[in-house]
Amino acid sequence: MFTVNIKGKRDPKNIEFVKLEMIFYKRGFARVSKVLNITGLYTDWDPKSQTFSGKESAEKNKLLRQEKLKYLKVAERWESRGKDWIPVELSHYYETAPNYRNKYIPISDVIEELAVKFDNQERYKNGRVLLSLSTSRKYRYLNTSLHQFTKSKYRRDFSSYQFRDLNEKFLQDFIVWVQVKAAKNSNTGDASGKLRKLKAVCLYAKELGIYNINLNAFSSFKEKLKQRITTPKGVGPEVMQQIESFDRTLLTKKEQFHLDLFLFSYYAGGMSAIDVCLLTRNQIKDEMIIYDRTKYDKQARVIIIDKAAEIIERYRSKAYMNYVFPTIKRCNPTQSKLYGRVKRINEKVNETLRKICDHCGIKSRITWGAARSSYISKMIDEGVSSAPSC
Repeated sequence: MFTVNIKGKRDPKNIEFVKLEMIFYKRGFARVSKVLNITGLYTDWDPKSQTFSGKESAEKNKLLRQEKLKYLKVAERWESRGKDWIPVELSHYYETAPNYRNKYIPISDVIEELAVKFDNQERYKNGRVLLSLSTSRKYRYLNTSLHQFTKSKYRRDFSSYQFRDLNEKFLQDFIVWVQVKAAKNSNTGDASGKLRKLKAVCLYAKELGIYNINLNAFSSFKEKLKQRITTPKGVGPEVMQQIESFDRTLLTKKEQFHLDLFLFSYYAGGMSAIDVCLLTRNQIKDEMIIYDRTKYDKQARVIIIDKAAEIIERYRSKAYMNYVFPTIKRCNPTQSKLYGRVKRINEKVNETLRKICDHCGIKSRITWGAARSSYISKMIDEGVSSAPSC
């Protein structure tokens, strides 16, 4: 139930005239008033009919009816669409300076806006301008998950949800839904990561000046909001020795290349997959690799040991342009193709490692990411208090 009425009271600046206000009401919400720029004598105002009396009042009454009708039409349209609107939102509908309607945009629209922002956010790394495409994908995946959740749990389209709907119960239901779905798919679901992303969306929306953001809804989930650093489990020197000495005749040429990428990463202090794939020769100076880590704002300096130098030399004539390894084969690939290429190589390296582990009877699940943690474990075993920053 909703109403739009016009009420009048004596104008404090001139008590002979009436000050008119439009009152917006919807069940469950406080009434909201809006001053009208229409006035007349207080004695001519009829509160019951909400009109002026007198022969010269026809034009004023017509303006009042038109003003009231235009808001009623908006409210009726919203009701027919099932929109979860509030009185203050209706009262600002026709205001354009500033544009109040944008203060009530749905959560899904803000998430997409944030994803687009990261699509275009540039970072300069190792002579190359990179975009934050991986981050934007995570926000779009969050949006997809929320759409699936509200359809499954509430039988309602997430595009109709606004920030006032994002309360503690909604968050709790979402976390449970993610965990149940993850259990069925035999994965973690990253409920904590999704919750952190959703809070980041709220903080971004608050910066935009969007109304009805309740950050207190996240107060009950402090433990889940904590950043948990998950490092792939490192393997011992015995296992690394098995991988290093594996019979390469059992591998194809491409698989041998994938093995070399993993070993080089290990020899180079646990260099990440994307940094290995994008490594160029101008980053090698005086038998040392000097590069900016792609994932973090840190510069790394790694001494090239003999084993790493051998792998570099092995692919000197095969690499394209200035790259150290034949990983990128186009002159100026788009950002999406560049990241896609790195992702596919990462998957191939992991497949090759699984094949090696199966042949050697290694039960541990080893991935390319294990190179870094294995290197750190090796350094600790050798008595180094902290591994180099790389």
